[in-house]
Amino acid sequence: MRRICFIAALILLLCRVAMAEEIKNYTLDISKVNQEASNLHVKCSFSLDFQNKDSVSMNFGGGQEFSIDNLNINSGEFEYELYLESKSIVFRKVSSRKISVNMTYNYTNLSSFFIYGKGDAELWETSFGEYFYPYVPNTFMDVALNVETPDSLSLICSYPLDSDDTMKYSGKFSRILSQSLTLAFIRDEAYQRTDEYIPGKLSIYQIKDMQCGKERYEELLALTEAAIVFFGGIYGEDYISAERKVTALPVFLFHNGEGFSNRYNIGFISASQEKLSTKPDIYPLMHEIGHRWLGEWTLLIDDGQPGAYFIKETLNEFMTLMFIRYVCGNAYYATQLDWCKAEYEKIKGTPQDEPVVNVVTNNNNTVIYRKGPLALIRIAEQIGYGELMSVISGFYKEYAGKYPLKYTDFINMVNESHTGVGDQLNFLLTSQSL
Repeated sequence: MRRICFIAALILLLCRVAMAEEIKNYTLDISKVNQEASNLHVKCSFSLDFQNKDSVSMNFGGGQEFSIDNLNINSGEFEYELYLESKSIVFRKVSSRKISVNMTYNYTNLSSFFIYGKGDAELWETSFGEYFYPYVPNTFMDVALNVETPDSLSLICSYPLDSDDTMKYSGKFSRILSQSLTLAFIRDEAYQRTDEYIPGKLSIYQIKDMQCGKERYEELLALTEAAIVFFGGIYGEDYISAERKVTALPVFLFHNGEGFSNRYNIGFISASQEKLSTKPDIYPLMHEIGHRWLGEWTLLIDDGQPGAYFIKETLNEFMTLMFIRYVCGNAYYATQLDWCKAEYEKIKGTPQDEPVVNVVTNNNNTVIYRKGPLALIRIAEQIGYGELMSVISGFYKEYAGKYPLKYTDFINMVNESHTGVGDQLNFLLTSQSL
């Protein structure tokens, strides 16, 4: 049976590898000049090789039917159809196996405005279902990116860009994960930037008149340095890694969004300014640093798959608790663990208390960020904290960047290192309540 599963997985992998080679010469020209808030003008071009297929589907579109406007695509040698509900565009072969696609359109991204607040920062992320450029998910591609902004805005990108002046940015990226391109447009007059060396350059953008105090600022620097050292040691891979396309320490971009949303976007971490300035602890930011290794950009499990958010989030939250335990001390760890237990107790036995593996979209924070780590802690208490961290490290080394990935891949790895323990963990994660 395992041989059959391996062969099936290999076939799927080869299909994805082949797909990755179909899209070439990808160029993306983006303009924010003379555009309203949450709007971009985009020119996109690429060559497409159908190979032995009649059609190729790409993610494209957003949460609103009007997200794409004034779409213009050259045609003749191919046909295409835009599916607004499924957020996809399908190219169909007419005669030529190889075609050149040229697209222009305007894109409206209301998710950016509603999530990140009052217009001081606009974040364009595919993670929120805003596919503002067409791509085949979970493939790797080469991209040439050019972005133009008005002189009132600065740009931060998930990958490094060159700029001859303050208004034009460009970069060429080799084999980046197709959905990982993220842009942040920030209003210069609203932000204060500081640069620190911890060592390595760390840039911090805070909203003026909302900046954190000196003590919190120094805590942020100290914890960031400690987290980079801790996680890098655990995973055996420095934060900066050419293989993972991470070329610098993270930029911290703080926003004034109502939802306190924190996000890791490879080149930068976006986080709530209010949370930084007022909350009693900032360990959630260390969670975001941990996503450099464990998260949606490295562990490529599809939304909708069993255990999707155990893989994408629970593992990293457990490792964040381990950072607190080993770096911040047992007393602080005990406090965080007690809070974690108390939060889970609020929903235990209620309809919200669903099995961890059933959370296939990120819509149940208590189950994913509290119940899931508590299950892992039970296993760590049985086999040893260091042992479980070693298994998680091995999982990252083995599966980072590989597609497709399944929840059972992790369970199997635990079983291989500690016979029967993976089955015990699976029982906890598939149970209605702990």
